[in-house]
Amino acid sequence: MDWRQKYRPYILAGTLAFVMTMFIAPEVMDGPSMKPTLDDGQLTVITKESYSANRGEPELGQVVVLEKVYSRCVAEDNVIGRVAALPGDELTVKGGQIYREGEVIATAPEYMKDQTIEISEDDVYIINDNDDPTLDSRSADMGPVPMKEIRGDVKIKLWPLSDFGKVK
Repeated sequence: MDWRQKYRPYILAGTLAFVMTMFIAPEVMDGPSMKPTLDDGQLTVITKESYSANRGEPELGQVVVLEKVYSRCVAEDNVIGRVAALPGDELTVKGGQIYREGEVIATAPEYMKDQTIEISEDDVYIINDNDDPTLDSRSADMGPVPMKEIRGDVKIKLWPLSDFGKVK
């Protein structure tokens, strides 16, 4: 038997694993910041995406994971959040609310004064679903996030199996 035939299953499995890790990755939700969309300890699958002013931008409302190095300013692990404003958008903080194009998108933390926030061409504004400002762009430590710091898009809830499905 030829060595290629003998080791074909292992070569195919190794190649498939390598290709899959180039495009997708598992990610465990840590903490309650994205409740009710994602629960603490929930296993998700992300597609590795790369964004910039030249390569395109994420969609409004998309759930994304930030690079671990960037996330360390506010958390010990990756930060998962929802894109609330895109490059060129203007946010208005007024009366304890944050507005995008006249629509309330989040509650402003007490320390945020009434102001206008302009999102630069390489940044996005990330917020959590549970309105906790400690791990998103409302945090004084974080602010608007450079698109290059987005590790990928959260696509599927994988575990527990009772929650299996697409992330919306």
